[in-house]
Amino acid sequence: MATTTVDVAVPDALRPVVDVAALPAAPGDAGPAWLVLSGGGRLARWTPTTGEVRGVARYRAERPAAEYGGGVRLRLHVSRCGRWAAVAQDRGRYGTVVDLATGSPALTLDGGDYCCETGPFALAFAEHDGRPVVVHRTNWNRLDVTDPASGEVLTARDTPDGDEEDAEHDLDYFHGALLPSPDGTRVYDGGWVWQPCGMPAVWSLTTWLHDNPYESEDGPSHAVYPEVSQWNGPVVWIDDERIAVYDRDDAGRGTVHVLDPTAIRRRSPGVRWIEAVATFPWPVGDLGFFTDGEHLLIAGEAGLQGVDITSGQRVFAIDGFRPARQDRHTGALIQVGSAQARLWTPPEWTARAG
Repeated sequence: MATTTVDVAVPDALRPVVDVAALPAAPGDAGPAWLVLSGGGRLARWTPTTGEVRGVARYRAERPAAEYGGGVRLRLHVSRCGRWAAVAQDRGRYGTVVDLATGSPALTLDGGDYCCETGPFALAFAEHDGRPVVVHRTNWNRLDVTDPASGEVLTARDTPDGDEEDAEHDLDYFHGALLPSPDGTRVYDGGWVWQPCGMPAVWSLTTWLHDNPYESEDGPSHAVYPEVSQWNGPVVWIDDERIAVYDRDDAGRGTVHVLDPTAIRRRSPGVRWIEAVATFPWPVGDLGFFTDGEHLLIAGEAGLQGVDITSGQRVFAIDGFRPARQDRHTGALIQVGSAQARLWTPPEWTARAG
């Protein structure tokens, strides 16, 4: 397997880089393009192979990040079609969806302030009936889906107050990082429950949007995996039937759990568990999870390691390469420094919806 990376200069106009997210190729592009959020809120389209930079929009924060302490980090999200972007305050309360075709803000998102500092702002782009939608937190225990073009909420439903007939839908769950499956039919939620412990969940996006607005709370496809203790750790869909989730226990041991969201078993009344198909130890560290569609790619201090998803054995390595984001269109991984960026593209890749 070719493991040679490509180094490119980060143009002065993009510095300092806050975050990047992949854009689909446009007619005439000389290579993959990335949307870059720079200091000061500038959003620009960058083609690393040519160095071309084109400003497309500007982000203006709804509230200063200092309101929530020093842990707030701005996170950039882009729809698969490339028209919509969102800048969210991870460990904060607010987000903004921007129309990249016009450069104008389209939606202001408010996830509520209850324990918002404990995790990322739950947000992901998906597709519904051929149009882009944004899945986002509207309270600590509630998600909604909104059409950014019209502002229509596609998951309108009553909010239980404990006294209504639908109080069984009142979810005691703090939503976390959201990841659509590669085929776009499911959603992974890296949330948590009291007293506090991680509780990954998966449910059908298709059912949620077509049949049951309560699917994200307690629908028939909703299932959890209670065998982890941490949240906010690395996670990636390897394919539509395998999710790799990292956990670290109280003794400091790290473990990779490989889950099959299509294999669900009822463990107790009303509780559906996702089955694990493999687990293997992995050293504790500051890690990032990616994939080439076959292997788990783990970015750590020493570099990127390709790992067999069943055995946990290392298959290949790229020393010194610590990517932060992956392109769903091409599979390319990118590491962005203050002046240089490094890229590597897996030899085989199938484009993903999520």
